[in-house]
Amino acid sequence: MKKIIAMCILINSFSFSSETVYVVNTKKYHFNKSCRTLKKAKNIKEISIKNTGNRTPCKVCS
Repeated sequence: MKKIIAMCILINSFSFSSETVYVVNTKKYHFNKSCRTLKKAKNIKEISIKNTGNRTPCKVCS
């Protein structure tokens, strides 16, 4: 039973972490804040993946 509970907690932590993406004033969103295409960005914002709008995923970090 303890293994099942631990597994559920682990699965939930992964699902919440994948809900967050990083954006700048571009048409792309990034899954990884340390993506090389964000290296020179100054205003990186963390948003929910549900709020990405018409942005498409970055090809480098996705």
